[in-house]
Amino acid sequence: MSLSNISSNASMNIGGNMSESVTLATEFASLSSTLNLEPFFAPKGVAVVGAAPKRGNQGKRIIDSMIAQGYEGRMIAVHPERLPLGACQSVRSIEDLPDNIDLAIVATSAERVEAMIEPLTDKGVHNLIVVSGGFAETGPEGMLRQTSLKKTATRFGMRIIGPNCLGTFSSSDKFNSFFLSYDDIHLPEMGSVAVVSQSGAFLSAILDQLASRSVGVHRAINLGNRIDVGECEMLEAFARDPRVKVIGVYLESVQDGRRLYDIARKITPFKPVVICKGGKGDKGSRATQSHSASLAGDYSVFQAVCRQTGMIEVNGLVELTSALQVLQNGPIAQGNRVLIVSNGGGMGVLLTDLLENGNCDVVETPHRTQQDLKNSLPGYYSFRNPIDLTGSGTNEQCVLAIDKILKTGLYDCLLLVVLAGTEGINADIAKPLRDILPRDLPVVLGAYGQKLYSSIKTAFAQEEIPVFPTGEEAAWAVNLLVQWGRKKGKIISANEALDALTFSSLAKEVGRSPVWDEMQIKRWLQECHIQVPKSFNVTCREDLGPAIKQTGLPIVLKLVTPDLMHKTELHGIELNLFDRLEIEKKWQNMNENWPGKIWVEEQLPSGLDLMVGMCRDAIFGPLLLFGTGGSYVETYEDIDRVLLPASDAEIVECILRTKAGEIIQGVRGQRPLALSELVRFIKWMMRWVASENKLVSLDFNPIRLYPDTLVVLDAKANLEP
Repeated sequence: MSLSNISSNASMNIGGNMSESVTLATEFASLSSTLNLEPFFAPKGVAVVGAAPKRGNQGKRIIDSMIAQGYEGRMIAVHPERLPLGACQSVRSIEDLPDNIDLAIVATSAERVEAMIEPLTDKGVHNLIVVSGGFAETGPEGMLRQTSLKKTATRFGMRIIGPNCLGTFSSSDKFNSFFLSYDDIHLPEMGSVAVVSQSGAFLSAILDQLASRSVGVHRAINLGNRIDVGECEMLEAFARDPRVKVIGVYLESVQDGRRLYDIARKITPFKPVVICKGGKGDKGSRATQSHSASLAGDYSVFQAVCRQTGMIEVNGLVELTSALQVLQNGPIAQGNRVLIVSNGGGMGVLLTDLLENGNCDVVETPHRTQQDLKNSLPGYYSFRNPIDLTGSGTNEQCVLAIDKILKTGLYDCLLLVVLAGTEGINADIAKPLRDILPRDLPVVLGAYGQKLYSSIKTAFAQEEIPVFPTGEEAAWAVNLLVQWGRKKGKIISANEALDALTFSSLAKEVGRSPVWDEMQIKRWLQECHIQVPKSFNVTCREDLGPAIKQTGLPIVLKLVTPDLMHKTELHGIELNLFDRLEIEKKWQNMNENWPGKIWVEEQLPSGLDLMVGMCRDAIFGPLLLFGTGGSYVETYEDIDRVLLPASDAEIVECILRTKAGEIIQGVRGQRPLALSELVRFIKWMMRWVASENKLVSLDFNPIRLYPDTLVVLDAKANLEP
């Protein structure tokens, strides 16, 4: 497994405390003061429309699930035939429902759902889970049906989860609306994890995985097609809930990108949000459309969102399960120094490689401590780190070694991996180990062998120490804790005040055009005290000499027109021209093809060519693009992205994540380049974006960076008509 993205935001305390709950409540008071999703998880009474005692009937399965979960509220089946359904009361119609029902679950054909909205609200039911499929996920006809359902629900004030969903699960409230068969799927006990999933299949799988690892879940929801309740509202709700310590999310698409961005930035300083994204590639994106009738969006943009918001991105079901398991109890590592202890030398070597690849430091045990341990334990044990107790090691010896080494104060995290086949280290180590461990030290265990894993997992569950079925998974979890902990307290705010750019008469005049050409932008750049090369429009041969005199040799000849995106392919640019006869000949040829549009520009000394741009993502809004520039920008693919507005720190981090960023800092004895000037220019561009909401894209490529200054060589801007 590979750890995907750990953002720059951090968790201050993974478990949370009262002061943090108060802070979170304050943060979200302005966002969702009327939010109340409790009836979806803890209803007082539930009506299941379409439930009948027939084999495979979804409504019956839902009632069976509620009974199996121990639901203590009132359950009523609604079916025209009023068929008996065990202990569950039955009525023929919605109009026959009593008044104390606050949630309805519809498991009928899609065509019948919309007609139920008005009678349900007449009975005081304003919360609805639509299990039924047959909506937008099925095609245009289903999309029309879904749109009509949403309009009707809005008109009558009905809150809806779904359609095309499993609904909700709350272990704390003994409620479960899933219509699944539980012969092969297990549900978790009560705990501190909350899960939000767009996919019902993914949700059932992760709940089963969490249950198999003895990880408790407080609440979970399958959003389905999300015509009303979506991921943003659920994140807000779980952020407010003091019983939730960590939130897991599976999404294939994002409904409201900016809202998700804003909400996640508020949550992650207090509670970790672990997110798995489906539909990353082209084919996966197409599968998303057929699955949930929504667009997946550009995955690289989603990665940028995770970095900036503090959400932890993982790959797939196993990583999401592991992350929730290790984050549910904390604590978070205060540094990257890891102590590895195992009863197999080869395993220690492998784990060391995995941790070092994750930027952990497997610090060698101090020589004096090694000698002390050799004096009290068998000499053939290795105490350097990784610690190898061999197959002869016992629980007592393991605890003694760990205690003595941790007292050196050199380690931020402990990874203990036990191999099956020996009897010396077993589940009985749990309590004595817990007794000597500092409470603020993260500890992760791996146990090979199904029987050994099962017994150790059970024993350490009492001690709130995570146990994984392999050393590799345990090492991955340590990497996650260390990388997440490294960001602790580093909360970057992008909400810095942005002074709107004062538009000159030139900018206002040009702004009427949907496309700004290079020279129009450069004139405005000069007004804003940003350097550009000397340039002159040469429309006749007589003007060529004076222009060269102004610029000096060598020069550049370039075509400038707003409808041209790339000069190189059309031979619209000639560089490094020294000879006047050659210049005249090339100008003549270019001017014949593009009369009046050829410019003479000074040829600047070589420097680092960069690309700075902006595009408006359809889901998340304006986005900074930065990387290596020039004609080969698409070839090099040295591009990083940051959502705008961004803080100085986020801009610098974006720059330094690229290969160009390494060069800017100075390589092979070269002077560092003007990073501060580059940041200043990007902030100027950011102000332009904030001032002009019709900007669709900006492209400054190349920008030439020197040790002391920055010069914009080429520029384009596109605006909405």
